Formats: sequence, C-alpha cells, structure tokens
Amino acid sequence: MAATATLDEIKAKIETLAQRNPAYAELCGFYGELLLQTMQEDPQDDGGKLKLDAEAAARGLSQGRSLLDLSQVELDWDQAGRRLQGLAAIVDKRSRDAGVAAALQTIVESPNGDARRLLRAVLRSDYDLVQEQGRRLGVDPQVLALVLRLALRPTLLAAARWAAEQVPLGDWTFGHCPVCGSAPGLAEISGEGGARTLHCSVCETAWPYNRLRCPFCESDDFKQLTYLKPEQEQWSQVEVCGLCGQYLKTLDLRELAGPIIVPLDDVATWHLDIIAQKHLSA
Repeated sequence: MAATATLDEIKAKIETLAQRNPAYAELCGFYGELLLQTMQEDPQDDGGKLKLDAEAAARGLSQGRSLLDLSQVELDWDQAGRRLQGLAAIVDKRSRDAGVAAALQTIVESPNGDARRLLRAVLRSDYDLVQEQGRRLGVDPQVLALVLRLALRPTLLAAARWAAEQVPLGDWTFGHCPVCGSAPGLAEISGEGGARTLHCSVCETAWPYNRLRCPFCESDDFKQLTYLKPEQEQWSQVEVCGLCGQYLKTLDLRELAGPIIVPLDDVATWHLDIIAQKHLSA
C-alpha cells in the first residue's frame, strides 16, 4: 500500500519531471496544479462509510477478489462539487480549454443530478456518458474526464487506505488491484534485486508482483513478454505481452528518484504509450 504523496512531494515531482524532460514541463505543471488543488481541503475519512466483513474479505483476497466495489463508495456531493469547480477554474486558464468552468457549473447545478451520474460513471470506468456530456456542452471530453477523475481522487485514496487498514493485503499474487480491482497503470522496479511493484490506475494502491508475469492476463510465459526501452533513458521501459496485447509502463527507481505519483508519472511517460502502440500496430 503506497502512502499518499504530500504537497511537498508533488511540488518536487513537478520540478523533477520538467528538468528531466523539458518537453513535458508545461503539461506536468498543468497536471500538478490540478493535483495540488485537490489537496486544498482534507477529505473526510470516506472509508468510514463503507462496510467490510473482515473475515469474508480476507477469504475473498485469497481467491483473487478485491476488497472494494467502487460503485458502493459514498461521496460527499457538496465537497465533490467544490472540487469540480476549483479544478475547472484552473483548466479554464488554458485558452484551448476555456469554457470548462461554465460547463462544470451547468453540470453541478443541474436539477437532473448530472454531476452525480457523471462521477458515478467515472467510478465504474464508464466514459460513454462523459463523452456524451462533453460533446453536448462543447468541451473536450478528455479534459472533462480528467477533471472528474481528479475530483474523485481524494475520496478514492481515503477509501483505499481505510480498506487496506481493515484487512491486511497479505500475499496477494494477482495482477489486478487488491483494493478496488482495477488494472495497474504503472510499475516500478526498486530495491536490491529489482523487485517489481504495481500501482493501481484508479486508487493508486501499490502491491508487489512477479517481474516475469503479465499482470493483465497473468500468463507466466515470459517468452511472450517484450521489453522496449527509449533511447538514452535507462530508467524507463514498457513491457508488452504478446498473448493479450496489453502493455505496462515501468520506471526503475534504482536509476530515478521516487516516489511514484501515478497521475504525474503517467502523463510524463506518454512517449512510452506511443512506443508500445507502434509496436502493437506493427
């Protein structure tokens, strides 16, 4: 289980990423400002609104069932609305994304509960509704999805922390997140011998995982794994599975200062997505 990054760690990471790859400086600064905005108010311990039968949950973990059903996570709707509006105000500063604040205001004030429906859709990783709303309101659906995801982040992190405290994650050996069941978004290699740790794409929980196994299809046929490294970058690689066609971006913390901060490290490694996608389409 990874600790939530502090304000100082986020600020330091933004500076580090900008220095390491100046091409990402503006984008990481933008994402970083959004992340810092989500931490302006401490989230309530949202996990306290969840219910877990510790004994049943422990049995479920041994069988590969994650602790949380994200659709059951309770949200403080007033707090979520404030976060949405604060994030949208930052996005509006970029001329290319002007109008997001007005669109979010329309969503938050909708008598039809549009904000709740959209946030619930993001919890389910169902982005069709987000795409539809973005087009209807004339804003980039990807930017709208980003704002919605970041508005949920403090709640998800708090819920994940709470759940992992109730039931020890133990010897979890599966490729999906032990807390929320989502796929990993990033991996790290660290420590003596180079152990691998996966980082959840949604709740950012971290857990150890075999380096020679695909976390998506869980095949241990290491001959099907291809490792692609960008030129002049010893600290990163992307691992592509020939069986399921999925890939995972990996950072080597023996060569690079940590910690991993999923939203920032994900955007600062988009070149790895391009490398993987070119390989898969070849």
